[in-house]
Amino acid sequence: MPKPTTTLAFLNADWRDFESTPAAEEKPDKAITIFDYHRLLSETGWKTIFRIECPLSSERLTGNQVQKMQDKRILGTIGRTLLIAKIK
Repeated sequence: MPKPTTTLAFLNADWRDFESTPAAEEKPDKAITIFDYHRLLSETGWKTIFRIECPLSSERLTGNQVQKMQDKRILGTIGRTLLIAKIK
């Protein structure tokens, strides 16, 4: 068990099948989202004290990738979420 003064920083992004699936056809029960990570932290004795959105540069995507996503109505995200938690 971590010390009561331990702070956890967890940086992650949602995992979704968005690379080839239009947003309207995504299956939420097949995704792992920040809500799942928050629930797991809570269930294992952590209390989330901050949630910070961390945008990333759009330079990660080429113009061709963006065009394909627009054509297929695919919802992409560029960023991560940082959860800061302490022991309950």
